[in-house]
Amino acid sequence: MKTSVDVHNFLQSLEVPHEIFLLRSPVKTAKGAAVILGLKTSEILKSVLFLADEKPILVILPGDKKVSYKKLKKLLGASRIRLATTREVMNLTGYIIGATPPLAHQTSLLSLIDGDVMKCDVVYTGGGELNAMLKMRAEDLKQVTNGEVVDVADPLKETPRTFLES
Repeated sequence: MKTSVDVHNFLQSLEVPHEIFLLRSPVKTAKGAAVILGLKTSEILKSVLFLADEKPILVILPGDKKVSYKKLKKLLGASRIRLATTREVMNLTGYIIGATPPLAHQTSLLSLIDGDVMKCDVVYTGGGELNAMLKMRAEDLKQVTNGEVVDVADPLKETPRTFLES
């Protein structure tokens, strides 16, 4: 299994400025990481692995958005799109779900970057372990992943709270 050391070594070998830091406790969601780091959820990126007609596709998007299956399917001209299973994520990337960075994978993946990612100068993303975060420039992320900037996401809808939950 790959770790944050693999992420660091990969970026260092390419001479890409970055920072990897460890949090005190594991974080599995972008929203959770944003709270801990005092950032906007849009500054925390998610790396979501899909299979489009059984070909792996990595979608990198802000934490306050969700992948639009309709947009992704149309963009790829795929007849079937599905989320990768836990085992497929591990086999293709070398990392566990919730810690998957957008780079330094076991297998070369087609990467699609939602356009809103590029609105941030600096982004934070999974660093290869549940308590590791990677900080780097969005432009460097685009270069390193050879990612295509596209419109593949929609805003997350907040679930309204009822008076019983207050």
